[in-house]
Amino acid sequence: MAKAPREVVAEINSLNGEGQGVSRLGERELVVRNALPGESVRTRILKKRRGRLFGDGVEVLQEGANASRVAPACPYFPRCGGCSMHHVEHGAQLEHKQSLLAGELEALGVAVEAWAKPVGATRLGYRRKARLGVRLVGEDVLVGFRESFSNRVARLHACAVLTPEASALLAPLRQVLGQLSIAAKVPQIELAQGDGQPVLMLRHLEPLDHADLARLDEFAARHNVEVLLQSGGYDTLCKLDGGAPDLLSYALADYGLLMRFAPTQFTQVNQTMNEALIRTVIASLGGYGSAAMRERRVADLFCGIGNITLPLARAGATVAGLELAADAIDMARHNAALNGLGARTSFAVADLYADGCTLPEGVDTLVLDPPRSGAGPNLAAWLRTFRGDDVVYVSCNPATFASDAVVLKESGFMLQRVGVYDMFPHTAHVETVGLFVRRQ
Repeated sequence: MAKAPREVVAEINSLNGEGQGVSRLGERELVVRNALPGESVRTRILKKRRGRLFGDGVEVLQEGANASRVAPACPYFPRCGGCSMHHVEHGAQLEHKQSLLAGELEALGVAVEAWAKPVGATRLGYRRKARLGVRLVGEDVLVGFRESFSNRVARLHACAVLTPEASALLAPLRQVLGQLSIAAKVPQIELAQGDGQPVLMLRHLEPLDHADLARLDEFAARHNVEVLLQSGGYDTLCKLDGGAPDLLSYALADYGLLMRFAPTQFTQVNQTMNEALIRTVIASLGGYGSAAMRERRVADLFCGIGNITLPLARAGATVAGLELAADAIDMARHNAALNGLGARTSFAVADLYADGCTLPEGVDTLVLDPPRSGAGPNLAAWLRTFRGDDVVYVSCNPATFASDAVVLKESGFMLQRVGVYDMFPHTAHVETVGLFVRRQ
């Protein structure tokens, strides 16, 4: 007989960077999901890892004096690990995210001239991209995010943060996957969506037979979605008939732009927040159509498919986009031509982390939008040769934003204005836009 999980009463002291409660049990740190600072929570211990305990807050015995607890909008919270903060009032979520960023900056001695008000809008139905686990349990197929503190797949019939179109596919998708001859050999499904219906990328470890393909074809037709097969890496993606995948697209209506992208290429998951980020970047540099913007020569580093490059060009700037991924640069050029901005933009493949990587000549403004690892080892060298006064930094990681802010500070730039954007509501993910200005 399996041993029953141990239960303890935990006094929650703080929220960690993942939005989980933190307590102490003897000499060990105890991390508790579904818990808030100031609460006394009956906690079921689930596992121990690297000296830390992890538990499930199953009952709040005493709420904190300034409790921000709300009823979760998702019936699968907190077991599903896709979100960690459904129990936190939205304003308090934004405050927590700002506090995470502020803590990182303060710890490294970076002063902030002004904080922008945290920006949050759509709280549910926002997520356009996701990687979902798939697991066959008996005759039942599970499709969903991993459970908290576990590698098990959560049993989802719907998802409150996926777009309505994507969420509606989960139940029928479970059914059709269970009918496949290789149901046990499908480890994951990836979702990608532009302004239309989602695309499903089905990873399969063994070949599908004709009956499998027919079932998937019928599913795709019934639900008006594209199903792509992935037998290996992304280069193996193909339609059910073997053809190449179609491009997806999204509009940036403020700038009259249509952005195309391949299902596997990086795009922001939350289009409302993406548009808010872009508006902030352009406002920071003088505003759409301003004289200051028309005079700018911008280097957009880590430019991807041109998500920020092309709005900057439409706003009046001349922009050079650099990015390591050759397919993203090809798509950026395609999007520039599609939107009539070829004359105001240029793009080049560049490993921005490689020794000796330099800035394009003649630029007077930097826009950085790096991955979680930050701007990389060349930032200090770029700033030594850079003659402009403005650097706009878009970040998805407070820790690397703060460490790069130190480099900017040591190079003579002050953090004039910074704010957080709620790209992933109900998670602890922090998206940041900061404007650094050269000290006079």
